[in-house]
Amino acid sequence: ERLAYARDCMLAEAAQTPALSKVTSAGQGDAPQVLIDVDRKKALSMGVSIEDINRTLAVMFGSDYAGDFVYRNPVRRVIVPADGKQRVSVEQLGRMHVRNAAGAMVPLSAFTTTKWIVGPLQLDRYNGFPAMTITGSPAPGHSSGEAMAAMESIARGLPEGFGYEWTGQSFEERLSGAQAPALFALSILVVFLCAGGAVRELVDSGWR
Repeated sequence: ERLAYARDCMLAEAAQTPALSKVTSAGQGDAPQVLIDVDRKKALSMGVSIEDINRTLAVMFGSDYAGDFVYRNPVRRVIVPADGKQRVSVEQLGRMHVRNAAGAMVPLSAFTTTKWIVGPLQLDRYNGFPAMTITGSPAPGHSSGEAMAAMESIARGLPEGFGYEWTGQSFEERLSGAQAPALFALSILVVFLCAGGAVRELVDSGWR
């Protein structure tokens, strides 16, 4: 929530900045989701492991590859999901069963609770930190350097604990800009050496 708040503050500030245009968040917006709260202590007391719970949910709602069989020459894949009619509502989630350590089938409702929430469809990370991607372009009449400087100024006003990094083409532009003084000095050195060689050649020609 704090990350989404920082993103919204940055987008609002960018919309008021003359040097910036079409600044948007590249991620997907929030959407309704089903939160499954697993009582781990209760599940373990019933002999049900967290790994088996996750596997059951993944197979029943996301399907899983079970194997192959041959039917009229072509090899066909066996995909195992829950029947469509058995995964229509949240209530049906609790009716699914997980096998415990003793081999008995335990319903999910015995150690889980479910509720509807609103949250992001994906959670991005950058260098291990929660992150969001923001893209944009310079406004007409402004250079990319001015646009990047404006974004950096906005980023410095973010709440404490937030930072930014350039990626892609913007990162390459910043990297090449930092190397410009060294390249300029190297070009002067090359011109100086070439000019010195030409002068020495003229002197040698005169002596001949």
